[in-house]
Amino acid sequence: MDIERFIERRKQLGYSQIMLSKGICTQSTLSKFENGLQTPSLAILSKLCARLGFSIDDLNTADPSSIGYLRDLLGLIEENLMVENFKRATELLAKVNPTSIEITEEQMHYYYLEGMVGVLTNQPTEKVMFSFTHILDELDERRLTIYSQLAYLGKGILYVRKENLTQAAFFFDKVTTYLNEQLGNPGLKGSHYFQTLTLLYYLAEYHSLVKELKVSNDLIEMALDICSVKHVTYFLPRLKLLQAKNLLEQVAPHDKIRACLNDALAFARLNRNQTVQVQILALQQQLK
Repeated sequence: MDIERFIERRKQLGYSQIMLSKGICTQSTLSKFENGLQTPSLAILSKLCARLGFSIDDLNTADPSSIGYLRDLLGLIEENLMVENFKRATELLAKVNPTSIEITEEQMHYYYLEGMVGVLTNQPTEKVMFSFTHILDELDERRLTIYSQLAYLGKGILYVRKENLTQAAFFFDKVTTYLNEQLGNPGLKGSHYFQTLTLLYYLAEYHSLVKELKVSNDLIEMALDICSVKHVTYFLPRLKLLQAKNLLEQVAPHDKIRACLNDALAFARLNRNQTVQVQILALQQQLK
């Protein structure tokens, strides 16, 4: 049984042992399970798993060679990226052997995550480019999947960090074209909604950087809508923080900015996003 996955999921959702066990079992029972000392009854374990959004069967996919294990691992990496826990994302990424991945969809998922971890942790340009180019030139030459758009996005982020906004605009424009074409497609908010949120957030961040605030705000609203529909909070701290920064740039009333920052702080605490919390506290001081 993959107890590590259970613990990881609990922490990602912001549950303490006391919060998770409330109304189901004692905190001691949960602690013994997480420490590998005693497995609770099937009824209790089933309720605990349900509260975390998966089933007991999902805990029995710890075989590293199974596709279920791989998908769970890639999902955890993505979740850690969304809450800016880059250290943990890097550690989890190291557990994946890309040469053993046989399914193209999962290969693209892996190289997208490898590239994003690379660009967001300032790894060498050549290494980052390899990950994204591998998707574009080999795995999705016809640009049929969202992973090609994520590769474009990653290249755009890279060029922003290299302060080459002309090249960055070239790749971000490709992502914009894709989103405009897909707005009426239910699949945009379907199984790939984490990836769609990634596209929307970083595109909004880019437009904020180049002072196209209306475009940035529209993208933020689209992302917030997906978060609401899908009941996901990973991106909410960063979206609300970016929204507050845009309001500050637009010289909006301080009360409106503070409300936005308060929302961002609440979600940042829930998701244990220390990076966002530090930025929020700095902005709150600026408003005093």
